[in-house]
Amino acid sequence: MATQKGNKQGKSDGGMGWGSSVRNRVDVGTNNSNKNESDVSLVIVLCIAIMALTFVLVLPLLGMMYMDMNNATGAAVQEIKKMRELRAKMLLMMQGE
Repeated sequence: MATQKGNKQGKSDGGMGWGSSVRNRVDVGTNNSNKNESDVSLVIVLCIAIMALTFVLVLPLLGMMYMDMNNATGAAVQEIKKMRELRAKMLLMMQGE
């Protein structure tokens, strides 16, 4: 019966049942009685600040670096074209002699 001493009702043999010893150790949280306390932790604010710095500072810097690389590539292509033209002129001059 349920009123007998030594009744093992609600206990299990090590499984994850309702009477498991693991379930008794789960923290259900605390009641926040201080309503003036902020719910946002300092870590969340710090993470948001880092993300804002990433978008405000790092992304424009990466964009400028990309533009600089693009400009350097364009200048290199123009120099290669000039060198090819000069080489062709030199070959024509050497063949004409």
